[in-house]
Amino acid sequence: MKDHRVVSTKMTFQKRLVITCLFFGCFSTSVWTWGNDYSLADRKLLKIIQSQKNFFSEKNKTLLTELELSRKAQDLVALYESYLAQNPDDTNALILYGKFLKKVGQSGHAISFFLKADSINPKIAVVKQQIANYLVENERPLDALPFFIAAVEIDSDVPDYHFHLGNFLHLFKDQITLSELLKEKSIDAFAHECFEKAARQKPSSFDYRLRYAQSFFDHDNSNHEKALETWKKMAKDFESILSKPETDYIRLCQARVMLELNQKEEATKLIGQVSTKSLGESKQVLLKSIKQIPKPSPIKKVKKPKKTGFLKQLDNDPHIKRLKIVTDKLREENLIQQLHADRVRAHHDLNGQIRLIVHLPKNDN
Repeated sequence: MKDHRVVSTKMTFQKRLVITCLFFGCFSTSVWTWGNDYSLADRKLLKIIQSQKNFFSEKNKTLLTELELSRKAQDLVALYESYLAQNPDDTNALILYGKFLKKVGQSGHAISFFLKADSINPKIAVVKQQIANYLVENERPLDALPFFIAAVEIDSDVPDYHFHLGNFLHLFKDQITLSELLKEKSIDAFAHECFEKAARQKPSSFDYRLRYAQSFFDHDNSNHEKALETWKKMAKDFESILSKPETDYIRLCQARVMLELNQKEEATKLIGQVSTKSLGESKQVLLKSIKQIPKPSPIKKVKKPKKTGFLKQLDNDPHIKRLKIVTDKLREENLIQQLHADRVRAHHDLNGQIRLIVHLPKNDN
């Protein structure tokens, strides 16, 4: 006898997969054959996604007047609002609508839909990430921290979440230090750990591998041997796509690590290969530093790094608990307000991106 709960869970996953694929353009609704397993609500949402894809098409960006564009925007907003009025707890729809509003410059409206989705299901990593981004954009980085951490904890296999958390820790290190959540050295080590996980999970990403290699320079207790190995492997793996300035930059970084290891001759040879003019000053700084390097000292055995457990440490920290209480207030501040389609106007910004303007009703008083 079949377990209907398992079948139901599998079917829900399949529906979400189709919705995700359609949203990111894996295939078109025009070639999709609807099955009996899809409800009327599912079909409505998928049609909204197709309408949204058409709205952002190149044709709309170049050929439509602002009046025509506004009319299409109003139609799309009306579709979302109508769907959510009938399906208020559909987290897929809430997330998609929130992302749409954010993309067209309406972050203030978008956050309320992300918060609603979070209240229905607090275990959606992308929602945590969106809320964190909103808080950072509104200069509330300490409030954003628990949301960045939650995204990593919920879906630790997604390299993007580790990468974003690492960047956040690095950019807001001073504020986190002043809040006494973590000491400066701990923040540097934590960020380094995040970049390492991102690079390990997505080795094909040059950006992730580069940021991981750079993070060895961000704290004093880094493993120089491992740093050199990381830079060398990255240079080899991406050799065919690197530009001359990028290759020279990596050479200087390798040389910098070599100098830390007292590998003077190897570093000098590598620095000599650098010819990019914009890197000339950095090249001279390294050449001057060679003269100041002391004679090699006995090599100390490098201790195997211990697991930091930063996530567990932060999650149990009373300051984080206080921050979680503060972020609860965000839900109170951003109650969902219905967007009236007839108040929506669309236009192109200076970069050619579609933006929406919502005209609020005038106060009669």
